[in-house]
Amino acid sequence: MVEHLQQNEQAQVASVGGLVFEDEQHNTHTLQALNMMRKNRHFCDVILHVGNMEFHAHRAVLACASPHLFELFTADDENKGSQRENVITYKLNGGYDRTALEKLIHYAYTARLEVSNSQVKAVYLAACHLKMDRVVKECTRHFIKNLSVENCIETRSLPGIARNKVFVDQVDAFIAKEFENVSKSKILLSLPCVRIEVLNQTRQEMSLVIGESVCQLVLEWIKRQCDDDAINMNQLTEKTHLLYLAMDNSLQDCTELPTGDVSDTEIVQDYKKLSKRNQANPKGRRKGQLQPAKPRVLIYSRDIIERTEQEKETDWKLIAAAKVGEHAFMALATIDGRLATMSVMLRLNQPSSPSPVLTPVASRPASEEKPDLYCVMANMNSVKCAAGCANLNDSLLVCGGYDRAECLKCVELYDPDTNLWGTLSSMKEARGRFDIAVVKGKVYAIGGSNGTTELATVEKYDPQEKKWTQITPLPLARCNIGVCDLSDLIYCIGGWNGQAGIKQCDVLDPATGQWSSIASLQTGRYQAGVCSMDGLVFAVGGCDAWNCLSSVEVYDPQTDVWTYAKGMITARRGCGVAVFKGRLYAVGGSDGSHSLCSTEIYDPQEKTWTPGPNMTTARANVGVAVIGSRLYAVGGFSGKTFLNSIEYLDEKTNEWTTFVPKVEMQDIAEAFRPDIVLGPLHSQPEHVNGSADVHQDSSDSDKNTNIVEEPVPRRRKRSQRQ
Repeated sequence: MVEHLQQNEQAQVASVGGLVFEDEQHNTHTLQALNMMRKNRHFCDVILHVGNMEFHAHRAVLACASPHLFELFTADDENKGSQRENVITYKLNGGYDRTALEKLIHYAYTARLEVSNSQVKAVYLAACHLKMDRVVKECTRHFIKNLSVENCIETRSLPGIARNKVFVDQVDAFIAKEFENVSKSKILLSLPCVRIEVLNQTRQEMSLVIGESVCQLVLEWIKRQCDDDAINMNQLTEKTHLLYLAMDNSLQDCTELPTGDVSDTEIVQDYKKLSKRNQANPKGRRKGQLQPAKPRVLIYSRDIIERTEQEKETDWKLIAAAKVGEHAFMALATIDGRLATMSVMLRLNQPSSPSPVLTPVASRPASEEKPDLYCVMANMNSVKCAAGCANLNDSLLVCGGYDRAECLKCVELYDPDTNLWGTLSSMKEARGRFDIAVVKGKVYAIGGSNGTTELATVEKYDPQEKKWTQITPLPLARCNIGVCDLSDLIYCIGGWNGQAGIKQCDVLDPATGQWSSIASLQTGRYQAGVCSMDGLVFAVGGCDAWNCLSSVEVYDPQTDVWTYAKGMITARRGCGVAVFKGRLYAVGGSDGSHSLCSTEIYDPQEKTWTPGPNMTTARANVGVAVIGSRLYAVGGFSGKTFLNSIEYLDEKTNEWTTFVPKVEMQDIAEAFRPDIVLGPLHSQPEHVNGSADVHQDSSDSDKNTNIVEEPVPRRRKRSQRQ
């Protein structure tokens, strides 16, 4: 803009025969003169103190180079106004290295940075504090260029490195590639080490376990303990922890195994006694006892390393894992931002003799049990929240939504039978903060926001024609609208019109394409969870403009009246609601301060809300859908990052999980029929890499194929357990 105005002015002057002179050396000479003045302390108006050293400079120059100092100086000006002193002194906190700060001040005046190898780390840290992004970028390039087995751990330990995703991903990739050599370095051996033993019921199970999978589960167990304040790093490293795999596919401490269980062997009993003597902090234990499942194996999938992506800002990540013995693994991970190693040993724990009262499971020898094979659920292709989600022909349909940068128009489809995502034709408009409904096999995307304005547009997807078409728009443009279908009609409840939560409610008849108004809500609300149950429409929670709501309203189409029902236990907006097992589930959302992982269940007979099982991840603006015996939670915002992960509530275990049973290749060929649901999927996930039973070929002919080499999960019946 400024350059354009300058060009116009120059053109006007030149057109009347005036003089145009552009001094290309002026900027350089000006900076040189300012630098000389700084050294001679002429016209300096700021003094920076670091330790016992002081640096005289000009605020305008430093503010141009450092956004952090610009904010500091600006805040001081606003506070003191005309009373500001001629020379201001600042004592910088945060552990600045004096030499590094001097180098950066010199750079601000000269645009030149000369740093010895030994000083690059200090300059990088100071530049991060001062938000001097170009310097930070050059320092990271230097680190990457000079990465070695000897210094990669020190580089990965840099404070705040997790905030620079590109940088940390490059360092982690190097460590993973060279982990065999890195694992032998002295600096790795000096890191804190968490020692874990995982019980297995059969040798077959032990032989099939993949290191990355079990190490990832160990990291998740550690995170749960830290989140519950049940343990700290010192307690983690002071003893060996004995864990077992529970029915929700999570690792649990063996102290939680019920006494008398078939897995409560002498090994476990000795561990319980030792833990009881050593336990310093008993709080934070998981409520309720989880029964260990029959033998199972966790199979590596291409997404398992990415499962902690949502935690990258607090830096919980499995960086690398390697097999160091027949049943032993070593891993490097960041535990709440601190590098540590994990030593994971698989240990055989054959079930003890069956109890006098035999159950179908306990009465069978363990050798007759065939291990269940499990994989991590595939992630969506992109992070998103406030997307439209629905069940379309027993597949999970996810439309639009928004990420950190923009609203989306992409459409993805998840097949639970194959654990594969595909993409469908994109919507005509990018839209987030909206919802969808499926009526008679057609998908309706209604209202929302394009990132700039609220939308009144409505579009319909026809699976046969494989395209979206626009239909009659909403009577009122709005986003954060609640949408559900009932008796082949689509109900649009409340929403946000750019000014407030609204009470207006409308109904679309897909057969005629016409909208009609119904009774208004008693409380204007947006970001409410809306669904139909027992011939009624429920509007759950939401926000009234200022406050999150716990109230629930119910609409009866027969009387055209909204009435209040029993309110939720927790006020929440952006929750997902769905009918599952005959009851209404409110999933996740936000209480106005935090994203929630909690759920609540409404019983229409008792007309009461009760707490439900917690999700594995907090999710605000989450999408939900019921497919078969699973309630899915899709994407959302964790409070720190946008999510591309999904999880489901298992009807059998009543636990949320991100694991699904493995399926054999021939089953995929039978189950994955892209011509049945919505025509051929336009893309399929990439190869699954890293599995022990996958033959990897780097030839060009294999790089472009869509063949999935690793068996991926498919729903199948499992034996009932008591």
